[in-house]
Amino acid sequence: MLFKSLILTSLLFSLSCSKKNHVDEKFTEEEWKTITAHHTPVSPQGENAIPFHEYSSGVNRLNSKVFIFEKLRFFAIEFETSEQAKKEAIRLNQYYAKNYLFDQVEGEPILEDFVIETFKAINPNRKIQKTKSSHSAKKHEEAAHH
Repeated sequence: MLFKSLILTSLLFSLSCSKKNHVDEKFTEEEWKTITAHHTPVSPQGENAIPFHEYSSGVNRLNSKVFIFEKLRFFAIEFETSEQAKKEAIRLNQYYAKNYLFDQVEGEPILEDFVIETFKAINPNRKIQKTKSSHSAKKHEEAAHH
């Protein structure tokens, strides 16, 4: 009986420690500014550019932005936690990195390559994560030769 209670106690202790050791990954303000320094966010429709009502709770409206890359628009939606961003990425079949959801990216190879390379984003619904596409690699090779 004593042996069972020791095992149970050690198991509960290890579970509580593992939860405490889990750090919620977030982009720091400085990190975000460095990464996005060359990619100015735009707001083509003013304050209503992002349909916040379509997202689950935990969105930081002030830090969420609309970006345009290669004439394609996508949303960088900041959440309070990385777990909220991941759950929303799963629900919407989109990409996320740390505490940001990148919406309207899936299915646009140029945007997928951009968020994968720039933010190290992943789509949690993919069993095999996409890497830089051959289209993007050829484009970069051609630019390097000119």
